[in-house]
Amino acid sequence: MKPDVILCHYGEIGLKGKNRSYFEKKLQENLRKTIKRSLPDSYASVDRLYGRLIVRLNEQGQNEISTIIALLKNVCGLVYFAPAVQTAQDMGVITELAVEMMSSGDYKTFRVTSRRTDKDFHVGSQKMNEDVGAAIIETTGKGVNLGNPDKTCFIDVVDGKAFLYTEKIQGQGGLPVGVSGKVVSLLSGGIDSPVSSYYVMKRGAVAVFVHFHSVPYTNEASIEKVREMIEVLQSFQQRAILYLIKLAPIQKVIMTDTEPKYRVILYRRFMVRIAEAIAHKIKAKALITGDSLGQVASQTLENISVIEEAISIPILRPLIGFDKLEIIDKAKEINTYDISILPDQDCCSLFTPKHPATKARLKNVLVEEKKLNVRELVKTALDSAVIETFN
Repeated sequence: MKPDVILCHYGEIGLKGKNRSYFEKKLQENLRKTIKRSLPDSYASVDRLYGRLIVRLNEQGQNEISTIIALLKNVCGLVYFAPAVQTAQDMGVITELAVEMMSSGDYKTFRVTSRRTDKDFHVGSQKMNEDVGAAIIETTGKGVNLGNPDKTCFIDVVDGKAFLYTEKIQGQGGLPVGVSGKVVSLLSGGIDSPVSSYYVMKRGAVAVFVHFHSVPYTNEASIEKVREMIEVLQSFQQRAILYLIKLAPIQKVIMTDTEPKYRVILYRRFMVRIAEAIAHKIKAKALITGDSLGQVASQTLENISVIEEAISIPILRPLIGFDKLEIIDKAKEINTYDISILPDQDCCSLFTPKHPATKARLKNVLVEEKKLNVRELVKTALDSAVIETFN
């Protein structure tokens, strides 16, 4: 039996009070865009019902159901969704459809779980469970297990219709991308930054990406990796913009004019300044980094404090309390890990001193920075930026 709709359930959106409609509409829009990007002719509409959204499939969509399921798994804001069959609010029809649905498959025990949000329907949830369950037992001979069944027949009665399904598919949860504004994500070729980008998307923010490179002093491997990462991250955020910034000219000046132990900190201060300038240009409200406390020299509390002093907008660090194994596990889950571990030449490894400062003092860093024409270096980097769009 082919499903003709997909019921989409959200979580915390339901707690948004007067703003709930705004969040629902954004999720509705994201569902349309996600399906349309890959299968534009597979659905009739995406509509809102009480407490959920519904994707109405046409014949092509019914035949492409496995592809649509894979797409919806990456839509932020969905707690779970269910391919379902829609029918009338008629107990005879509901029971007949439930029996047909439960007459196939290799299982021994089952239960019926009904929810009736439409109180105009005359049969209550418990009565529905009992009557439908009795019909399934009579037809299939299967046993009932209310605690841990092998298979469940779900029945949702809502907005004048009944929907039957046997599977709930877990979604990403969180909030729909686009409800929390825009951020600039510093995306390296490593493991951490794509994971931090994912987490901020899951909280509803649109990420605009910035990648710093040292070509021609390094090869272009990191740039290619970042492009591949963005293609993967697009499964959570349909459209993406990437700013490619040359850091090498700044690094050369820092290397020749400042003390070696402060180089990495000075690199990072320039990176966040440039990212902040991009944020102002595109009206983003914060920067995102993949920092994890204490993981490398630039990520001690002292150095984090010195680096973020260079700018005035917030720097968000979704991974600050994660250990490396947790980050790796998430990178594997969102399919960026295999890209991240490909060999490349990271810009911050260029001209890196043997003994970088781990507990830098701001006053000492400012002394070094006075040796540099900060404004001109930032302007030159921004003027040479290459902007790429991913649709």
